[in-house]
Amino acid sequence: MNETKMLVFGAVLGALYIVTGLLQVLGPVIGPVPGTDLLYLTGDLFVGFVLLVIGAVFAVGARNLCRDVGEGAIFISVGILLSVLFGLVSLLALCATGLDVFLLGEGAEWSVADSIDPLLYLAVIGAVGFLAWGRETLRGLTSS
Repeated sequence: MNETKMLVFGAVLGALYIVTGLLQVLGPVIGPVPGTDLLYLTGDLFVGFVLLVIGAVFAVGARNLCRDVGEGAIFISVGILLSVLFGLVSLLALCATGLDVFLLGEGAEWSVADSIDPLLYLAVIGAVGFLAWGRETLRGLTSS
């Protein structure tokens, strides 16, 4: 496992999750931040706190890898798993809402873009990490 690539991946993804989580949580308080229209920030506190927790896991992993202390690679791996799992939950919620609109016909003005949240699109980046280090991550979890 290339720890340098994992360090950079964890640091970048940790920063993305923390910044997006802060914007999500503080957005309703400070108002819309210019230039963040493409982030699909909804102001949902639950999503914001989940983003902050995942970002903290990535940040601790990157810090530990940088200092060569503790189990930094494990934190990055857990961050990747959290990212993908919460992304799947967000995708299932999006599909359930779409199915509800399709079957019941309520909310005809609903669009997919209205239901996208940062958990969904940041999980795509986490999935790339899972594809890169997934086999080693799962092997490490089962051998413990």
